[in-house]
Amino acid sequence: MAESASMATRGSNPEPLPPCPITGKPALRRIHGVSARLIEDVWRLGQGVDVSHLFKGVDRVTLYESPTGLVFFEPRIVGDGKFYEGYYQKWDVHEGLTRFKESRVDYSRAAEFIPAGAHVVDVGCGPGVFRTHLPHARYTGLDPYAGPDVDDVVIRETLEEHARKRPEFYDVATAFHVIEHVPDPLRHAEQMVKLLKPGGLLILAAPLHPSPLTEIPNLPINIPPHHVTWWNPEAYKALSARLGLEVVEAGTLPPSLHQGLIYWLHRFLARRTKGPPNERYIGHNWTWHASIVVAYYLARLATRIKPLPPGARPVDAFLVARKP
Repeated sequence: MAESASMATRGSNPEPLPPCPITGKPALRRIHGVSARLIEDVWRLGQGVDVSHLFKGVDRVTLYESPTGLVFFEPRIVGDGKFYEGYYQKWDVHEGLTRFKESRVDYSRAAEFIPAGAHVVDVGCGPGVFRTHLPHARYTGLDPYAGPDVDDVVIRETLEEHARKRPEFYDVATAFHVIEHVPDPLRHAEQMVKLLKPGGLLILAAPLHPSPLTEIPNLPINIPPHHVTWWNPEAYKALSARLGLEVVEAGTLPPSLHQGLIYWLHRFLARRTKGPPNERYIGHNWTWHASIVVAYYLARLATRIKPLPPGARPVDAFLVARKP
């Protein structure tokens, strides 16, 4: 659906495009809309999780692309404590991530940029497993929803609370698969930069678009209320420019073992998302539904034999930027 940089057209009525979450300038285009009811059904049937309380009063959610390359949902409805407590317990997400902590490429690549003796704050750290990659540095985890079994190296505070208490305190601030969950990514990154000393490093990893992840239709974990933005290196560069940071590296990462199920699911799909000109990622399509069910069970079998399929493409975007 072709649309101007400042106005979308639905029928004969012009529809103003929302601002980019990074720059505040109008979105480049409207990709497509989807009913909130369908999103609720995707989560209920695909993950066994009820998200209806988060969509009260919302009829429709729309996907847009920014001139920066960032893809974002409007409204950006994100999960609350109730949602994440139920979702993580049901699927034991932290256990899976902890099991593969040594082989996570985002962790190992980030650790290469962290000098000996550096004080690192890991935002949205969960159980704080990134610390296993930092025997040469001082680690502090930050997560207001940290579980009861984490030790005192993890602080249960929000990012804004911690930034008020410890401005310019850290040498490195990291966030692995966090920024795509927040409704205001610019504000989130600003607060992380506030924690950094002059010369400090901001390190981010987030889901990549386009990638195998966004080619899987109706994928619950990549839509609201879980992911509300999709990133790429150009979007990271735009974010860095807005924050006045020097880009050290903006690129993509090789696949990690903990992402194997996603890769095999993508490999076995008979039907994938639609690209331009009729681009679509979420929709009620029986061939999509049937394809995903079959691919999921095949993917579970495949991961037991081989963790990753050969030739797996990146699904993570990666940023390292320096504060002046």
